[in-house]
Amino acid sequence: MATVTVTTEFPPMGKTEDNSALYESTSAHIIEETEYVRKIRTTLEKIRKQMFKNEIGHNSRNHKLEAKHCGNIQNGSDSEMDPSCCSLEVLMEKMRGKDLQLLQMNKENEVLKIKLEASREAGAAALRNVAQKLFENYQMQSEDVRKKHEDSKLLLQVNKLDKEEKLKQHVENLNQVAEKLEEKHRQITELENFVQRMEKNKELKTKVALWSETPRTKVSKAVSTSELKAEATSPYLMLIQLRKR
Repeated sequence: MATVTVTTEFPPMGKTEDNSALYESTSAHIIEETEYVRKIRTTLEKIRKQMFKNEIGHNSRNHKLEAKHCGNIQNGSDSEMDPSCCSLEVLMEKMRGKDLQLLQMNKENEVLKIKLEASREAGAAALRNVAQKLFENYQMQSEDVRKKHEDSKLLLQVNKLDKEEKLKQHVENLNQVAEKLEEKHRQITELENFVQRMEKNKELKTKVALWSETPRTKVSKAVSTSELKAEATSPYLMLIQLRKR
């Protein structure tokens, strides 16, 4: 009679790593252990049925032979009994041994089932922990990205407002310069017109003086000419000074 003992070693459950490699390793380990236990249980069931079948057939043949032998002895001599006729107790003892072996095998199957369930629960807990940590990391990274985006957006808005303010100030300065240039141009134009009028008046007075040849006229001409020179000189000086500004 052969006894099959199955021993399955399960690795200690330690602290799980927060990465996808542990996730795949744990899943593969659980699947592998499940298939292994299923094969062991199937094999044990086949062995148990075969052992029980062989033992029943063997015991049945032995029982028939012993019964026949005991009948022959009884027919020959009732006073003498062969000890082999009492082998029924031995057969029953063997059957009880087989039952104990089957019970032990069932217990081992239950232990394997408990270990398998524990392994599944541990694997599921490990997967939940990994998923939770991955989700927390994703939330932290998402929050960091959102904060950086908000800070960048705020900085861009501040820079935009600063540039707009500087551009506005620059435009105002240009407008002031343009107004000053326009005012200066207007003043220069007025002075030029004034000079032209003075020159025309000078030419007119000179022509009038040429028409008159009397001494009085000459004196008046000299006085008028000197006055015109003084008046003509003053606007030119003003125009030159204005252009230098």
